[in-house]
Amino acid sequence: YGPLLPRPSADAALAARLPQAIAARRLGARAGLGFDAALAHVMLCGNPAMVADATAALAARGFRKHKRKEPGQISMETYW
Repeated sequence: YGPLLPRPSADAALAARLPQAIAARRLGARAGLGFDAALAHVMLCGNPAMVADATAALAARGFRKHKRKEPGQISMETYW
């Protein structure tokens, strides 16, 4: 678990939007595993635009959506 906030407001939290933190490899550095698709599974939960942007950033890093018949590394849930 690593907190991520879009505004700097907590010392322990990474200050960035999730899609940008993924693309800039800051999230992987914070996770300590290099954030490799072979080693990680990501659960995205939030507004549809953030989920879509984060999914695109993860896809650029080799992650795929998890489907029943095609296992991948991205699970998601959207809400408003």
